[in-house]
Amino acid sequence: MTQPDDDKLFSHGYGWRARIGFLSPGAVDESSSRQFYRMAPPGVTIVRTALGVTDITPEQIGEALTRAEESARRLARTEPDCIILGGSPTVVLGGYGSDNVLVDRIQRASGIQTSAAQSAAVEAMRVLGMRRVAVATPFPPPFPELLREFLEKSGLSVPALDSLGVEYRKLRMSPLRAGYELAKRTFEAAGGADGIYFAGAPFPVADIIDRLERELNTTVISSMQCTLWKGLRMSKATEGVSITGYGRLLRDFLDA
Repeated sequence: MTQPDDDKLFSHGYGWRARIGFLSPGAVDESSSRQFYRMAPPGVTIVRTALGVTDITPEQIGEALTRAEESARRLARTEPDCIILGGSPTVVLGGYGSDNVLVDRIQRASGIQTSAAQSAAVEAMRVLGMRRVAVATPFPPPFPELLREFLEKSGLSVPALDSLGVEYRKLRMSPLRAGYELAKRTFEAAGGADGIYFAGAPFPVADIIDRLERELNTTVISSMQCTLWKGLRMSKATEGVSITGYGRLLRDFLDA
């Protein structure tokens, strides 16, 4: 860190630049927060609470969403600068437009500006000029096709979509090679996509984003990368921030 960063850390704590609230579906966290801190600049923290999901099923996601307001109120007591609702399944289960409904519920309960990670991903794709998107997802049925439908109704084309096919409890331990090979396979199957979208915050992919962009000459975004991007923008914490090594979105479009 530079000396000014040291001074701010000493005077104001780890979240001196921004404290990004994260309403995580998963009960257990390992790879999500790790990826966030790989990408986040000095002075940015993730303030996480959970909806208690242990397996990605429609029943568990539906039950978790009934706890969203109370979890948001609990999170709000820690006074983050913003709240991001994590997860594609939390949004796509209710269909196109449900992200706006959920965001409104959480924002009313918490009194804190809120977005959804899935909404942030769609926004990022538009900023980056992505129209035809190869989607690499870790989720089991029916969520991949629900995600496809959500993206297409958002005005995007999904020429190829593939899933990792591992149990949710094992996702956090997946080697980066699994996401890398899935992305390359899906991008090739898409035949001319504008980029790759990794859905799923726990999907361990942050450290392969740059590599895939270079090797495939394309654009790559991930759920947790978009969460950080949107959180910094909502917190008005992009001034003087430079993030390299984790894709075009964070390197070139923080202020876009």
